[in-house]
Amino acid sequence: MPTALALMLLHTPLVADVGAVEEMIRIDAGLRFAHFQQQVKSDVGGARGDRIVDETHFGLSLFGSYNVWGPFRAGLYAQLDLGSREAGRFGDFDMDGATIVEDRVGGSYLEFWIGPMIRVQWRGLFAELGWGAIGIRSDDARDDLPASDGSTGAFRTTPAIAWLVALGGVVPVVDAWSAVFRLEYRIRYYDSRGGDDLRDNVVHGTQDITPFVGITWQLDRELPPEPAAEAAAR
Repeated sequence: MPTALALMLLHTPLVADVGAVEEMIRIDAGLRFAHFQQQVKSDVGGARGDRIVDETHFGLSLFGSYNVWGPFRAGLYAQLDLGSREAGRFGDFDMDGATIVEDRVGGSYLEFWIGPMIRVQWRGLFAELGWGAIGIRSDDARDDLPASDGSTGAFRTTPAIAWLVALGGVVPVVDAWSAVFRLEYRIRYYDSRGGDDLRDNVVHGTQDITPFVGITWQLDRELPPEPAAEAAAR
């Protein structure tokens, strides 16, 4: 199945007739969802108690690009991530056999990114590089990383290290609409919170690898007809 999908992407042009039209504007939109749990029981099917790890994540992404020249596109992207996570240590079982979790930490989070991006595109495949010009993260779980004045407001990324790298492909569905598949890697460092540097000038690093499935809409333009001499030469 992966081999068949790769062959489809390689041999499927982004438009129906690459000799007559050229992609000018492209907009990708997609949603992400993940849920992860861990638990301890006295036996399979036993009483359910506290989970030692419980995380839920939602994400919304929007990418817009313009054809600059040949395979190169430039544009903007925006991403919103929100969710909650909790983790602890297994302690014991209560009288009913349900798990008791100790030293629980966690909370909800909300992160927003926006910035410029470039894309290199070949047939149904593409690679992207984006810069997080603005990166803000509100995280209730990170009260152990206050700002120098003790505040626990929103984290801000350092502009030097806030990057997005992605590889993916599109499969035409109907007219100007296609399905898009992307594997995304993000790395960022936060160095301030609530407008002040983190205490002791530490930095808080985060990275993740996330699959993305969404839809693409593209606006094409008609290319001028080839001169007769060039057409004959072909």
